[in-house]
Formats: sequence, C-alpha cells, structure tokens
Amino acid sequence: MTVTISKLFDDHATASRAVAELESAGVPRSDISMVASNADNWYSESGDRGPNTPATTRVDRDGDGVDDRAEGAGAGAGIGAAIGGTAGLLAGLGLMAIPGIGPVVAAGWLAATAAGAITGAAAGGIIGALTQAGVSEEDAQVYAEGIRRGGTLVTARVQDNDRARLQGILDRSGVDIARRREAYRQSGWRGFDESSQPYTPDQVRRERQQYGQSSTGEERAGIIPVVEEELRVGKRDVNQGNVKVKSHVVETPVTEQVSLQQERVSVERRPVNRPLSGNDRAFHDRTIEVEQKGQEAVVSKEARVKEEVVVNKDVQQRTQKVSDTLRRTEVEIEDERTTANPRR
Repeated sequence: MTVTISKLFDDHATASRAVAELESAGVPRSDISMVASNADNWYSESGDRGPNTPATTRVDRDGDGVDDRAEGAGAGAGIGAAIGGTAGLLAGLGLMAIPGIGPVVAAGWLAATAAGAITGAAAGGIIGALTQAGVSEEDAQVYAEGIRRGGTLVTARVQDNDRARLQGILDRSGVDIARRREAYRQSGWRGFDESSQPYTPDQVRRERQQYGQSSTGEERAGIIPVVEEELRVGKRDVNQGNVKVKSHVVETPVTEQVSLQQERVSVERRPVNRPLSGNDRAFHDRTIEVEQKGQEAVVSKEARVKEEVVVNKDVQQRTQKVSDTLRRTEVEIEDERTTANPRR
C-alpha cells in the first residue's frame, strides 16, 4: 500500500539534500514532490541570478543541460495545465503564486494539486491541496504557514513498509512540526490565512535565523540556548470553604388559660294559689323563648420580628513569603585546539 510522508524544511537547500537522500534510498523521482517558497528569489525560470538574488547551483542529474527543478515543475505543470489555464502556464515556468504564501517553486506530482488550488479546482486552497495529498488538516495548516515564512515542503509517495525508514531520512534535518506549531501559536498565530500578506525577503531571513538556519540555507554547527528563569509571583483566588446560614421553621406547642362565660337556661315549676289578676291572660296559647349564650376560645397569631442575622465578609491583607528555585543555563567552553603549528 502506498502512503504519503511529508516534512517541512526551513530552506530549499536543506530540503534538496533530503530529496537527494530519498532518491539514494530508492524512492523514484516521480514519487517525490516539493513546494518551496521563492520569497527570497532563490530560483528564476532561466536559472540565472537577478539583482539581489543569491547564487543558485544548477541541478542537472540527467545531464541534459536543463535544470532538473524546472523539468520537475514542468512535469507538474502538464497536469496543472489541464486543470486550469493560468495556473498551468505559471507551473510550466516553474513558478506559481499561491494566495497567502506568494511565489513558490512547485515540482513533482504535488505541483498539479497546488496549481488546482489557485484555480479553485482543489477545494480549500493550499490547505485543500495538501489534504488531498494525504496530509492531515492540522499539519497542513503549519506546512502552509511554514512555506509562507520561507520554508520548503517535501512530500513523497512510498510503500507502507518503508514509511518509518524513509520518514527517518526526512526527520534528520526537517522541522519538528509539533514544536514549530507551538512556536507559531506562542507568537499569536491561530492558523494559516490565505488573506495574509506574503513574507518579504527580510522577514524570511529573520525567520530562518530564529530557527537556526543561515540565510543561505547552511545548517549551523550547533546552538546552545542560554536560558534563565525569572520568578513571577501572582495571585489567584482559592476556595477555603463556605459559611452557610440556614433558616427553618420550628413549631412549639403553647398552652394558655382563658376564662369563659357560659349561660344556662333553667325551667322551674313552682306551686302557687292566688286569685287571677288582670295581668294574667287566662286560657290563651303562649310561648316563652329564652336564648342561652356561652363563650368559646378564639385563637389568632401575629408574627413579629424578634432578631436579625446579618452575613458579611471582612477582607484582610496579609503578606506571605514565597520561595522557589530558579534555573539557568551555564555554558562551559573547553578549547582543546592546539595553537602550535605542527612541523613538516
């Protein structure tokens, strides 16, 4: 099964050496592709140097007198021309302009996909072109930004059982994509933006110097960063517990005594013997009705505020001594070179 391996390099010279190693390891030239920034004008269609253009060694492995990079770009352009007019023409010259990146030199099979990104044949621009080539979306964002900042992307189609060995060749001199992504993000980068302005030659030079590459693409022998920690003490709020004040209803039985009045109607019959008087109405129906009243206890309640509970917070300032250990890099130089010239 064929898989795609990719690696970002800070300059085209380092990438070219990696490509040569891939070819030496048995990867066919037709399966290797390169997309390189040309922001510093390292390459021209004729291979000649223009004003302020650094010297470029002609690559002519097949001995036909034509720069192999132009041939590779032309091969990609043949496919690109079928995709879209102007893009194919630019690729035929070995150069094309990608939105957000600027001028690039594209060679090999990926050139056709990159050309399609310009005309819209490849959805999503340069990111879509890279993902179509088998690159993850997350890595494609960093690769596109790396090319914009003067880098070169090498992509190869290899057999799955050779992936680890061939990826190791690229990893020896390529960019650690995870660290580079973190470095970009620490500088405020959030993702590749096609509307961004391409890098100028000065910006490309500073970018390469930042990551340990010279402006001509030569690797530095070694860099030891001298790092010193600084103590920064800040403050943060921490939860030290809560104070809860709850209220609930408590029922208490209450007993009171009250004096009540109770009427009682009594009927009494008593014997009498006297003559009928004028006030006595004899032989008439008569009804006497007396209302009997009594008292009962009536209970009512009135709620009154007897006490208030107020919850407040007091803020007090205190001084705390903070201690820690700071680290720094100490560099010791041992010069074991001899100053005397050996006699011949």
